[in-house]
Amino acid sequence: MTVSRANRTKAAIFACLALALFGSFGGCRRSRNSNSNSNLAQNPAAPADSDEAKRQAQTLIEQGKELYSNDQDEQAVEKFKQAAERDPNNAEAHLRLGMSYGALEQKDEADGEYKKAVELFKKKVQTEAKDADTYFYLGEAHSFLHQDEDAVRAYRQATKLKPEDEEAWYRLGMAETRLAQYPEATAAFQKALDLDPNDTRAADGLENAQEGSQRIKEGKKHAEDMLKKQANANANLNSNGNQGSKPTPKRPPMVRY
Repeated sequence: MTVSRANRTKAAIFACLALALFGSFGGCRRSRNSNSNSNLAQNPAAPADSDEAKRQAQTLIEQGKELYSNDQDEQAVEKFKQAAERDPNNAEAHLRLGMSYGALEQKDEADGEYKKAVELFKKKVQTEAKDADTYFYLGEAHSFLHQDEDAVRAYRQATKLKPEDEEAWYRLGMAETRLAQYPEATAAFQKALDLDPNDTRAADGLENAQEGSQRIKEGKKHAEDMLKKQANANANLNSNGNQGSKPTPKRPPMVRY
C-alpha cells in the first residue's frame, strides 16, 4: 500500500510531538529530582557550635521528646544522638539520650550520658546562674545517677529561682525522701500541693514523708526508752551488789608470829 505525502507529513508531525512530549516529561522528572537534591543540599549539617547547628539540635530534641512520650524509645535514641552530634555541648540532648537508653534498659549507656549531662549543666550554671531550668535539669541528671545529695542542692536552687515551679518542688521532695530527710520532704511536697492541689503524686509523697517522720519519732522514743531501761537495770544491779558485799576493813588484820 502506498503512503501519500500528506499521510507521511502527518506521521512526521505526530512523531515530533511525541518526542517533544517525552522530552518534556523527562525534563520535568529531572527538574523535580534536581529540586529535591537542591533542598537537601540547602540544609546540611551545620558546623558544630554554630547558631544553625544549635537550632538543628533543638529541633531534633523536640522530635525526640515527642517520640519518647509515645514510648518510641529506639527512635528517640536516634533523634537525641543526632542532636548531640549537631551540638555536642547541648546538655539536654545528653540528658534525654540517657533517659531513652534507660527506658531501653541500657544502663551503662544511660549512665554515660547522665555523667556528660552533669558536666555540661555544671558548666552552664557558671554562665547562667539565674536559669532555674538549668538547675532543675542538673538535679534530674544527679537523680538518675542516684546522687541524691547533689540532686537536692540543684532542685533547691531551682525552687529559689522559680518558686512557682511545682514540678521542681515535687522532685525536691522525692530526693529528700530518698535521703530520709522527711521533715524537709514534707515541706517540699506541701509546697507542690499548694501550687497544684490536684497533683496526686505530691499528695502520695506528702503522706509517705509524714509516715517517715512518724517512724523516726517512734524510733527515737523507743531508743530513749531502751536507754532508760538499761540505765535503771544497771543502777539496780549496782545497788544489789553493794548490799551483799562485806565492808572493806580500814587496815589489814594483825598477823601472829
